[in-house]
Amino acid sequence: MQSVNEFMQQYFEDHTLDERREQAARSPFRRKYYTDDCYWDSRAGTLEMIQSEKVLKASASDATAEVITTSHSPNVHQLRYHLDRNGDGWLIRSVDLWCLSCHGEAGVRECIFCHGTGWVDGRKPKAALPKDDGPRSSRWRRKPRQ
Repeated sequence: MQSVNEFMQQYFEDHTLDERREQAARSPFRRKYYTDDCYWDSRAGTLEMIQSEKVLKASASDATAEVITTSHSPNVHQLRYHLDRNGDGWLIRSVDLWCLSCHGEAGVRECIFCHGTGWVDGRKPKAALPKDDGPRSSRWRRKPRQ
């Protein structure tokens, strides 16, 4: 049975390899459309951030686990992973971001981003956003002057 720490270590290694492949695959596109010093859409710092991620704390039960990590690039970030047991291993159910607005100070002050929890929920929103049909939709039409 795979431990939470073993799972996270494998995840970090595979995430690093996947990012390297992604950047290599995007390289011809970037050379075609961007100068070497253009930062836009470059994913600059992403690989370094992924490589710097380390487990701060992990707790597990038979069916679920919670892992808090930290990474540096250029600022300190913390993530909270929620894991579910999957056979002998684990799967990531959701990832929360440490609230940068209130610096993760749970309950110290009410925050519009984390609502006092210290974490910004990384799960899919429960309610779907309204469909945006673009500039031709009535939502975008200029109202006539009266």
